Amino acid sequence: MKKIIIGLLCVWNYGVYANDSFPPTFTAQYKLYAEGFPAGRATRSLTAFADGKFLFETVAETTGFISLFKKIRISERSRFKRLNNKIQPLEYTYRQTGHKDRFNIISFDWSKNIASNTFKNQSKQIRIQNGILDRLLYQLVLMQDLKQGKRKLQYKIADKGKVKTYTPKFLGTERINTGVGRLDTLKYQRRSSSNKRSTTLWCASSLHYLPVKVVHIEKNGDEFSMILKTVRGL
Repeated sequence: MKKIIIGLLCVWNYGVYANDSFPPTFTAQYKLYAEGFPAGRATRSLTAFADGKFLFETVAETTGFISLFKKIRISERSRFKRLNNKIQPLEYTYRQTGHKDRFNIISFDWSKNIASNTFKNQSKQIRIQNGILDRLLYQLVLMQDLKQGKRKLQYKIADKGKVKTYTPKFLGTERINTGVGRLDTLKYQRRSSSNKRSTTLWCASSLHYLPVKVVHIEKNGDEFSMILKTVRGL
């Protein structure tokens, strides 16, 4: 059950950014499913602060009958700033509690172009350059890129002591049902380097290309998904 959350899984007002592709602050709530059965809930939010920094966060947890057997909570957070209209990560944290406790912390030092990564009782340094993101923040940049009209996407991600390349593939357009009605979406899929896992995103044009549906398939064929329930701010 832990794979449900692991596999699915980020004060200025909007007027400041009305003329660019950066999303307004928002809060979106999702329902989680395992093999089509209700399994939990998730909240994703973007918050702006008076000092010019931002927080992109996803919190997910099992609920209902499944939580009686495996109660899991995952918090994934990315603090960042905007520099010349580009998103620059400052700190990434991932914490899982319940079935197993896990953590992954990355601190970005742009004065030295070094990211310090602590995970699984290991500490490693990663050489970084402009454009490097974390594994939550790239989904916010994806929203921004799609708003700009980009369709070929590729991202460099700092994670687990190395820099990885994410290349979501465009699969076409699709109208899907969500908790806020039927939405027109662009469909993208990212496969793991081993090609054994996949994550598919449906990004709604009317909601600043927020992923409104996500389906994750594990290497053993298990399928987990989340679908938008409500959204505020987009």
